Amino acid sequence: MVAAISSIHESDSHGQALLNEVVQLFTDLLNASGASMPMINTAMERALKNSSESKASTRFMDLGSLLRDCMEVMCRWRRDVELVDSDGDPIALPLNSSKVSFEILEALLEFGAVSRSADGLIRSETPTFILGRALSGGRLATDGLLKQLEGFLCCIHRNVRSVSGDGEPKFERACTVTVARELEPVFAALVRSRGQEFIDSIDEWLERNTKLESPSGRYVELGAGAYFIDHGPRQIRKVNSNQTK
Repeated sequence: MVAAISSIHESDSHGQALLNEVVQLFTDLLNASGASMPMINTAMERALKNSSESKASTRFMDLGSLLRDCMEVMCRWRRDVELVDSDGDPIALPLNSSKVSFEILEALLEFGAVSRSADGLIRSETPTFILGRALSGGRLATDGLLKQLEGFLCCIHRNVRSVSGDGEPKFERACTVTVARELEPVFAALVRSRGQEFIDSIDEWLERNTKLESPSGRYVELGAGAYFIDHGPRQIRKVNSNQTK
């Protein structure tokens, strides 16, 4: 997939710098896993060839400094019990009741995260601010997507390097197992519920502490993530015919 880039507030060089970092981290990890440079080059060339033949389904969009503000608006909309329905989905809000700045609202509308109806109501159109709705052009938040990839790869990269005594490892866990396909929606609901609770608790802590001044004058960008894993269909598990109940 080759995606076009449209930038609101920053040049394409911002997204390019993030992309460079992500590709470098990924390449370093492949090399650390034992893959030779010729193997990596071959894989990269094949991936680029396959991608160039695919039709773009999204458009990259760089929001720069507005990204965090836009994401926070969408998160608070979903967290406030007075602003969601019985299913936990955001309700439509009248424009005059919004405390969102005009700049942020326009960014949300252009991205496709929200829509404005003829009756003046603002509606949430996507469960994530990373990907906008298809009707708005299927926009993809370039910096948001790349920063998520960068954060995940940085964690693994740090932990791999820590084995040789280079740096301190950080928390990183994942688990997978083969189960009946019918359980997929049940597990998806579980991950969504527990994952959102975890992210909300982390986000609340970060928001509470982001305004604290550093006595040493040094600062660091911190965060945590949660994600759903689906490796796709697997062969039917064999059952021991000699097993008795």
